[in-house]
Amino acid sequence: EDHKTSDNQYTIHYQAYEEGKSAGTPKDMNVDLIIGADGANSRVAKAMDAGEYNFAIAFQERIKISEEKMQFYEEMAEMYVGDDVSPDFYGWVFPKYDHVGVGTGTVVNR
Repeated sequence: EDHKTSDNQYTIHYQAYEEGKSAGTPKDMNVDLIIGADGANSRVAKAMDAGEYNFAIAFQERIKISEEKMQFYEEMAEMYVGDDVSPDFYGWVFPKYDHVGVGTGTVVNR
């Protein structure tokens, strides 16, 4: 289902980085879509007054693996889909600094 209720764009305000300056330069940008990938208690969703929205819950475990196995993940992450992983979400293995994050989730209202 498409939740867009208007053809109006969102205006985001941000500070643009400039080499050699200690503070960013204020800028604006008009966009059609905002993705708030900042967790279940999204500050992005609150700031744009998203109202009620669907969200998912996820579980992740951090696992320390050998340096040899970490080399496998130097330029790669793994994502898995299918009912054996989650009936409505996905599973993942994401490399971190010295370990991997392994997780899965589900959509709450299903």
